[in-house]
Amino acid sequence: MAKRKRIGLIYTYGESWIAGNYYTQNLIQALNTLPDTEKPRLQILTFDKKDFDALSQLTQYPHLALQPLDIKYNIFQRIINKASRGLLGNNLIEKLPSAQSLDILFLAWEKSYLKHVPLRSKLYWIPDFQEAHLPHFFSEEELQQRKSYQEALVQAKASIVFSSKDALTDFQRLYPHHQNKTFILNFAVTHPVYQDLSIEALRQKYQLPDVYFFSPNQFWAHKNQKVILEALKILKNKQVKCTVAFSGKERDYRNPAYFPSLKEMIQEYQIEDYVRFLGFIDRKEQLKLMSAARAIIQPSLFEGWSTVVEDAKAMNQSIILSNLAVHFEQVSKEEATFFDPHRPAPLADILQKALTQQLPRVQSSYKESVSRFGKSFMNIIQQL
Repeated sequence: MAKRKRIGLIYTYGESWIAGNYYTQNLIQALNTLPDTEKPRLQILTFDKKDFDALSQLTQYPHLALQPLDIKYNIFQRIINKASRGLLGNNLIEKLPSAQSLDILFLAWEKSYLKHVPLRSKLYWIPDFQEAHLPHFFSEEELQQRKSYQEALVQAKASIVFSSKDALTDFQRLYPHHQNKTFILNFAVTHPVYQDLSIEALRQKYQLPDVYFFSPNQFWAHKNQKVILEALKILKNKQVKCTVAFSGKERDYRNPAYFPSLKEMIQEYQIEDYVRFLGFIDRKEQLKLMSAARAIIQPSLFEGWSTVVEDAKAMNQSIILSNLAVHFEQVSKEEATFFDPHRPAPLADILQKALTQQLPRVQSSYKESVSRFGKSFMNIIQQL
């Protein structure tokens, strides 16, 4: 029997980039669809054992192992290391994860405590190049950090995974002379069981009518919730009642004024009755509300590969999508309704139509997408 590949995954649960957490969860669950002999051993590098325990409980993956990231030093250890650096040029006491315990480390961002892992054992994931398309949503410092990081990967000829053809095309345009190994890995989602939740109880909890639309995105400026509010203003002026629910963490660390500006728009347009802000809600509740909505709205100005779109595909739900190239890559024109994210009037027309007519639904057999995600990831590993 072939030895199991030992793959390291960094996992620290947090709400600031929930899509990154979902990505790791979904990858593990996709790998769990493989025959047992093909399943790798997954070393979960985390600062908090509670995160590992929750991940293990959620995924039920049989070959999951905890590798603590204990990189804190007490005062005595710091004194010893200071002395040893002066005498020997290096720390006598190291608390770095063992590079020998891994065949491949899969990571989205280089961490200082992982610099000792050799480059040949690393596989990098660049989700997107949003900063190249929407630089005004980033600080100069963050723009430089992203650029420096990408240039370092190009200089090192690192192996890089992209979530879409669209992202790979951006990379090739920005770094036309690169010599990196590049791969496309379309991720797929695996949902927890949410179907047994009561939609009536959830509608009562979140004060939603029987008919509503749902836009489940973090409140970052590029997610473009503003175009929905503009569309609702048009519908209000036409005396068409329409409710849109929004979920997500109500803070954009890059643009802290963004969420307050949405509240100001609602007040100015007098569309308080048209909007429900649900906050950052339980994943099962979010999925139940998505499945029961008249349609899901994804108005984003940029995506690398949208989790919201994958959620809609997994539940064969109607989705109203901004006409990004990556969205056309994710779902066919026949299975979704597309609109220009800079034009609220066509979106208003779509919402009004959807109040009385069924919009197209995704019809794919989604289990194949999940299985393909796991197989494709292991095919990439075999090529390194």
